[in-house]
Amino acid sequence: MERMRRKNRTDETPSPPPDSPQPLPAAGGSVQVIWGSTTESLELAEMSVGDVFQMLQAPFNIAPAVAALVNGDAVDGDYRLRGGDELEFTRPGGEKGAAG
Repeated sequence: MERMRRKNRTDETPSPPPDSPQPLPAAGGSVQVIWGSTTESLELAEMSVGDVFQMLQAPFNIAPAVAALVNGDAVDGDYRLRGGDELEFTRPGGEKGAAG
């Protein structure tokens, strides 16, 4: 009889203890990245601009000295991207081609 009662209970997911670490919210959101003629839409929301630069510098062949603009405004490497942002890496004004 006791077995039947246990089977009839609804399965409830137990709550974690209050002091246990909570999972971080899933990062999500597309960010448009622009460097010269390269434009890509990538899932980069919640990442810092500095981390994105480090990750994309080699594959996008981004120059080492660039300015970062998010939605047209200059930002530093600590800025956290949000879904829908447009991140553009640009050369400082007056600089053209490779330094040499």
